[in-house]
Amino acid sequence: MSPLKKIFALKNKEPQKIDTDQKEDIKKIKLTFFESGYGSSKQAEGNDIVFKACLEDVYMDYKGKCREDENLQKELKSPYVEEKGKHETELKKRKTALGLLEESISNLEEKIVLFKNDMVEVKREPEKYGLEVDKKPKAQFYLGLTVLIPITFYLLVFYMSASFSAFFKNFDSEELTSAIFDGNALKKAIDGGWLEGIFIATIPFAFMGLGYLVHMFQKHKDWISYIKITILFIVTFIFDAILAYQIEKKIYEIQKTPDSLPFDIGIAFSSVEFWGIIFAGFIVYIIWGLVFDFIMKEYDNFDKIKSFIRTKREDVENCEINISKIIQKLNPIKEEISGIEGKINDLQRTIDGFVFSNKHYLTYHSEYVKGWFLAITDNFEALKRRDELLSKCVEIEKSHLIKHHINNEDYEGRLYKLIN
Repeated sequence: MSPLKKIFALKNKEPQKIDTDQKEDIKKIKLTFFESGYGSSKQAEGNDIVFKACLEDVYMDYKGKCREDENLQKELKSPYVEEKGKHETELKKRKTALGLLEESISNLEEKIVLFKNDMVEVKREPEKYGLEVDKKPKAQFYLGLTVLIPITFYLLVFYMSASFSAFFKNFDSEELTSAIFDGNALKKAIDGGWLEGIFIATIPFAFMGLGYLVHMFQKHKDWISYIKITILFIVTFIFDAILAYQIEKKIYEIQKTPDSLPFDIGIAFSSVEFWGIIFAGFIVYIIWGLVFDFIMKEYDNFDKIKSFIRTKREDVENCEINISKIIQKLNPIKEEISGIEGKINDLQRTIDGFVFSNKHYLTYHSEYVKGWFLAITDNFEALKRRDELLSKCVEIEKSHLIKHHINNEDYEGRLYKLIN
């Protein structure tokens, strides 16, 4: 075994060592390095080429023993193991967060599929979704609307004409044939003044408003609603009776003779025209109200499906928005996971590889160099030759440290060098 190898030979140690013994061992090793450097220098007469080879030999022997020393490697690698453990914990957290987000996306996508399926199926089986609707609401709705439109025009014409005849028209014997229906009622009312025109044009909508109220009250199945509906019908009947009474009175005043009795309610009730006017307005109004109520119910049935689909479409849009927000969170987490995995892999390569202790090596290296330089000083009296050898050896030492990247010790603690 060479002298250098003997220096790095592992000693059999007792399981328990005290600090004093360890310090003594270090001193002995340092002294051995010093003596080895001194002896080698003396034997080689301080030759710089031999010095370079000796430094390489010292370095390689220390490197081999450092690699084989499991306890030292465990100690040197412990910071990397701890750091790897921290990164693995952080990686686990990130993957858990990623898994939760991906699960949320999967759940939202399943909901979107379900919502879209509901949008299709609700048209076929509305009862399945708790919608009590007619299976053919659209056809009945348009059929009712076809009936309602002409009746609405009829009521517009009737009430404009009847109201004009009752409140503003002056009858003469030639106009008795158009006592109720006057084709020029709106035009004549406008000619009589813009307020008169507005009154005649809008009064039919008052009756239609009453019909709309009847429809709204029918939605509430209670006795108060039925009382309100009854009152509305009574009010409508009374108004129609007033129109009929006024028209019939004007006709009676033109046709009466000196022997005729004064016009009163009894005479009005006994007149066929009186009841004709009432039924031409009130009965048609009731028919209009029933048809209007029917098509509104059909529209409600039809609108329930549309409303259901609209709600589901909004749910789909909300899910898609949430998915977009989650995806925006996914990318940074994936980047973090990738970065952490890269750090873990790098640390694992370090742990699986070999950690070289600059601090330990420099301790023994400096002792060996010190011995080498001292031998030159002691054995060469010629100042020029001695300085020349020392200068060359100093440069070789610097080159050696630079070559192995151990020329810079920034702090007093241990410096580690990864050797792959």
